[in-house]
Amino acid sequence: MLGGILRRSRSGKGKEPEKRRGRAFFAGFLSAVAVAATGFFLVDKAMGPLSEPQFCARCHEMKEVHESWKQSPHHTNPSGVRVACVSCHLPPREDCVSHLTAKAWAGARNVSVRVFREYDGEAARRRALRTLPSEWCVRCHNNLTGRPSSSAVEIVHAASLEQPCSRQYACVACHDALHGPRAAPAAEKECERADNSFCYVCHVNFKTEEFTDVHMAAGVGCKTCHGKCAQHADDEDHVTPPDVMYRKAQVDASCMTAECHPRERMEEEIGHRPFFAGVELERQYCTDCHGAHRLATRQRRWDRESRKLIERDGHPVGADGD
Repeated sequence: MLGGILRRSRSGKGKEPEKRRGRAFFAGFLSAVAVAATGFFLVDKAMGPLSEPQFCARCHEMKEVHESWKQSPHHTNPSGVRVACVSCHLPPREDCVSHLTAKAWAGARNVSVRVFREYDGEAARRRALRTLPSEWCVRCHNNLTGRPSSSAVEIVHAASLEQPCSRQYACVACHDALHGPRAAPAAEKECERADNSFCYVCHVNFKTEEFTDVHMAAGVGCKTCHGKCAQHADDEDHVTPPDVMYRKAQVDASCMTAECHPRERMEEEIGHRPFFAGVELERQYCTDCHGAHRLATRQRRWDRESRKLIERDGHPVGADGD
């Protein structure tokens, strides 16, 4: 009996150190969590003033950038939302580790540039545009296809959302002027509305077509592009072609003339940049986006090069015209 009591006594003494070690480990773990939480809290609080645009502007290299930001829609806009530097140039603050790492790296790089070499503002701008992920833009601009300004813009925005990793469709591929005042809209030219009533006698479906209506409002009627077509209209057999016809390959050149849509101006349009970059092969011509501009039914077809009738009422026409 005495031996059993001694063994139980020794067993109880052996467990005491283990309990003390367990309590010490648990206390140390809680302390570490508390220290880490306090550290993150303090760092997050410190990030507030360190993330303000005024802090960024303290570097003399950033003064010009800061002034251009103050003139941009990211600073002044009807909604009253002010977008700070870190919102576009750093990962979101919710992703604390990535945000702090990126901020530390950017700060170290800027200090290195200031100490060891000349600051190149244009190179910095190009680098920022090259590396800015579209996902950061969509956090705020999350209704890209909701109210597009045109069908072309809707097409580009849809492609950007479908291919978020594509640099061709990156937001900054078009919106590369994020600092500075927004360009004033071009003054609309006052024009007398064109009269297409003579053509609508036969070509009824063009009466309600957007492509035709937009051009009519600008004073551009059917005869502006296709000629007066007097013989074409007077021919009751409908074998005389219009005065001017366009092959598919001629469409772009006929639109982008100095009098109508100069190519230089079209290339500057945001929605047109992917078009001129040749990103999508199925959209190579102006009419691929801006209206079909096709007859509902075609009773006659002409070869646009030779102007000879090649199809009548759905049947091919032979060399002798029969």
